[in-house]
Amino acid sequence: MGLFDKFTKTLDKFSKTFDKFGYDEDGYDEDGYDKKGYNRNGFNKKGYDKKGYDKKGYKDGYDENGYNYKGYDEDGYNKNGFNNKGYNKDGYDNRGFSFDGIHMDTKINFDKDGYNKKGYNKDGFNKDGFNKNGYNKDGYNKNGFNKDGYDLDGYNKNGFNKDGFNKDGYDENGYDSNGYDENGYDSNGYNKDGYDRLGYNHLGYNKEGYNKDGFNKFNKNKIESNRMGK
Repeated sequence: MGLFDKFTKTLDKFSKTFDKFGYDEDGYDEDGYDKKGYNRNGFNKKGYDKKGYDKKGYKDGYDENGYNYKGYDEDGYNKNGFNNKGYNKDGYDNRGFSFDGIHMDTKINFDKDGYNKKGYNKDGFNKDGFNKNGYNKDGYNKNGFNKDGYDLDGYNKNGFNKDGFNKDGYDENGYDSNGYDENGYDSNGYNKDGYDRLGYNHLGYNKEGYNKDGFNKFNKNKIESNRMGK
């Protein structure tokens, strides 16, 4: 096989045919670059396009609009005209306040709407009606809870009042103030009359005085008890 044939018949790992100069039918070499050194996406081996921009669109640290990775131009201002401290070239923030808190229009510490640099009025509340601690005039935050964690109805985020009971009158374990659940049984499983769900007291007898085996405290069943009058 001649040298010419060797180059024209060479196949790469994708089974493409390259000419004697090492380029495929689309004009790219086996590494994916054209004669000028750019790949199909328009970038050279160093990762720059023909204009000198990298894959993220930056040239010497700035994009086509003149902003760096953090969004600031050479003078340190973003597209809205503010530096990383939040002030424009005239020294005012986006609400018109200077670094010292003086408003450019009113020349005082409050803007035309009555709010200062930090966004609070003379009473200490912002436009949403909350103070710096997050509470409104009535003492409740945006979620409707006061500083103690209770809402207007007196319940916390878990639905319990200061005494530990929910709106239905049960605590977190499901018992009311008298210690009974919604079915009327205490933590030991007995109702107000002292009987469990099967109808037996703590001694194991039902209301008629018989245990689960059908015997009373005298060890007599119902037939024997009726016969003896007990």
